[in-house]
Amino acid sequence: MDSPPELAFGQLLMGGISIMLLAAVALVLFIVTYQKRLLQQQLRLRAAEAEYQQQLLAAVIDAQEHERERIGRDLHDGIGSTLATAKLLAGRLGSSGPTDDSANLLKMIKDILGNSVQDVRSISHSLYPAVLDRFGLAEALQHLADVSNEAGTLPVELAIEYPQPLPLTQELALYRICQELIHNAQKHAHGATQLDVRLHQAGPHLTLTVADDGIGFDPEALTHLRPASGGVGLRGIEVRVRMLHARFSQQSAPGQGTRTLIELDTLPATTTATT
Repeated sequence: MDSPPELAFGQLLMGGISIMLLAAVALVLFIVTYQKRLLQQQLRLRAAEAEYQQQLLAAVIDAQEHERERIGRDLHDGIGSTLATAKLLAGRLGSSGPTDDSANLLKMIKDILGNSVQDVRSISHSLYPAVLDRFGLAEALQHLADVSNEAGTLPVELAIEYPQPLPLTQELALYRICQELIHNAQKHAHGATQLDVRLHQAGPHLTLTVADDGIGFDPEALTHLRPASGGVGLRGIEVRVRMLHARFSQQSAPGQGTRTLIELDTLPATTTATT
């Protein structure tokens, strides 16, 4: 028979082995449970990312369709009507023969066709700004400001600090955002006398600011003017802000104008050539 000390040692050894086995089983269960939860979290993140990409794609398609609708409306209501008028005048000129009014009719036709050419150039530029592809964002924004100033609706003051150019896709998105913000200010900034546009780059940090001195609006209505719930133009801004992984903010107060800020952190084009 085993002596009491040996029996106690055997019991103690068996107890220690049992505890170690239980600890090992508990550790295995913990690892399996943790990995299961981690996998579920990864699946949820992937599902959320897939949903985000679907929403972004839908927003891009929606913005493109509305832009095409607007361009089609401009072609129909603008160029289409002016060319129809020119055709009508040309018909009168051809049917009446040489008269005292022939010179006036011919001048009117030339003026109408000249305006149509300008409209075509404006629409083609809105489809794709060639100056951006050739000379970069700074020159494209300068051209946009010059065109806006020629329109005479609201003077645009432009300030640019942009030493390191970004990839073309990012520059195009920023250009479209600025274009839409200027358009919105010209349309909605009642009482404004000047529109300040500033593009500022400091290292990887870039800001685009568009501010007017118009009537502004109530801060409580700010949520109704943000891109997520705004009109077609603001939805287009939202799409491009999300594509840039940028930040959008808008400040206003009655009688103090409106200031819109786009911020993003990115790398210059020379270091992102592979993207």
